[in-house]
Parts: sequence; structure tokens; C-alpha cells
Amino acid sequence: RREVEAERAFETAIRLDAHLFEAYYFYARHAFARGQLEKTVELYEKAMQVRPEDYQAPLLVAQTYDVLGRSVDARAARARGIRLAEESLIANPRDVRALYMAANGLVALGELEKGRKWAQDATALAPQDSMVLYNAGCIYALAGDAEPAIACLEMSVKNGLSQKGWFEHDSDLDSLRNHPRFQALMKEVVQ
Repeated sequence: RREVEAERAFETAIRLDAHLFEAYYFYARHAFARGQLEKTVELYEKAMQVRPEDYQAPLLVAQTYDVLGRSVDARAARARGIRLAEESLIANPRDVRALYMAANGLVALGELEKGRKWAQDATALAPQDSMVLYNAGCIYALAGDAEPAIACLEMSVKNGLSQKGWFEHDSDLDSLRNHPRFQALMKEVVQ
């Protein structure tokens, strides 16, 4: 299977260079899509050690901490990730990824209006980008805004997003799982 081949490639990359951020980061994303939460945490934590200035790993691991019942760790990781994303945005105000990833962290920490605003800013900068739309859908779902969430998710699939594992394992989307439009969308998403 391709998943096994990917894991072997990640393990080889890490063995060849124990300080290669991308190997830990993308391996963590792969593990998350497969529902391997403990492995996801281990890999994101290693990525944060290798590149402490990166905002992505702390913001992504926070969600997995939550699922594993580690709410204190989740809160700390989100605060760290938001701070790092804000620093990135000072240097590059058009960093769309920093906007939507921090927006997710803000909403998860209860800063709904600021998080929604940053999600809107991100989608305004990249209105057809499938990953931006997917993440905006996650943000709106997390904020309790089902209809805009599903609209963004539908557009993300229309624009080419096909990682079914993310839709299946992303706890940000839990509030949508019983919604008929979400269920219909899941039938459209291919692996």
C-alpha cells in the first residue's frame, strides 16, 4: 500500500537527517489522516523541537491534544502557535496559512469574532484555494456556523481537495457529522 511506502520514506528521511523538520511535519500530517493520534503527537512535538519558530506544528498538535483529553497542552500549544503566526504576519501580512491556522486556534480558544475575521481575510486572499476553503470550513464548524462551514467544505472539494482521511478524522468537523449536506459531501470525497 501507498501508506506503508510513505511511512517507510518518512522513517528513512528521519534516519538520514534527525533535524529535518519537513519529515516530522509531513509524517505527522500523514499519521493524523490515518487516525494515528499518539504518533501524530509524537511527530508534531519533534517538529516543534526541530523548528521552534514554526507556527504550524503547535496549532495542528493542539487539536490532537484535545482529542486525547490533554486540554492544558492544547491551550498552551494554541497560544504558542497564535503568537508565532502573529509574528509571521508582521513580516508577511499576506501569509494566508498563518491567517487561517491562527484563526482556528483563536476560535478554539473562544475568540470567535477575531477567528472568524481572520478566516474571512484568508478566504479573501485565496478564494479558490481548496486548503484555505477546507480550513475555513473547519473554523466555521468549530465556531458553530454550520451553513458557512459546509459551503466552504463543498467549495474545497469542488476545487480539488480529496483527502478523505482529513474529513473523517478532523475533530473540528464533529459538529457537522450528522448534517445531511455533510453526509452527502462525504460520499463525493475520494481517497
